[in-house]
Amino acid sequence: MIVQHHMLSRFLLAQPGQYDRSHQRRIKQLLPNSSRFKPAAVMIPLVARPDGYHVILTRRANHLKHHPGQVAFPGGRFESEDVELINTAIRETQEEIGILCDKKDILGTLPALPTLSGYMVTPFLATVAANYRPVLDPNEVDSIFEVPVTFLLNPRNMRTQRFTFKGKEHTIYAIPYQEYSIWGATAQIVKALSHQIWVDNR
Repeated sequence: MIVQHHMLSRFLLAQPGQYDRSHQRRIKQLLPNSSRFKPAAVMIPLVARPDGYHVILTRRANHLKHHPGQVAFPGGRFESEDVELINTAIRETQEEIGILCDKKDILGTLPALPTLSGYMVTPFLATVAANYRPVLDPNEVDSIFEVPVTFLLNPRNMRTQRFTFKGKEHTIYAIPYQEYSIWGATAQIVKALSHQIWVDNR
């Protein structure tokens, strides 16, 4: 079982988690011009609960152009006024779900991940107050929910499924949780984070 201080210590001290090479190859085949990837950032918000840390996730609004209705971390595209990607993650988290993270709450980052929608996404890990009060932007987010870290990062809960993109089938990762399916780039980020800090003490 992961205890909170041990998990954070592993994140801070371990080598950064890496993404599957097959995912990287697939993106390069489908989107060969990597110079056109738009920079973006997401936040992985951690909230302390009596049973350990939980991760806050969103369900994207159904009318969005990219990934409607999918489970995602709060985040979005880099804007010039952000100056740096860490500010993008903080700004988007506040705009989408009303939770303000300060730079001092940021624990670190994972490597940037290219996505099929043409973004190069950098994930940031941060702690948020246990008594946070979300304010959702209905233009971006349909709902939010929490998943215990001990469930989300457990490799035994990771599944694979087939996904069709541009007429071709691909194998992707997915994590079923209650009525949600966490898949795509979000599942890739979770898998990289799991590789970095998960310890199975059965």
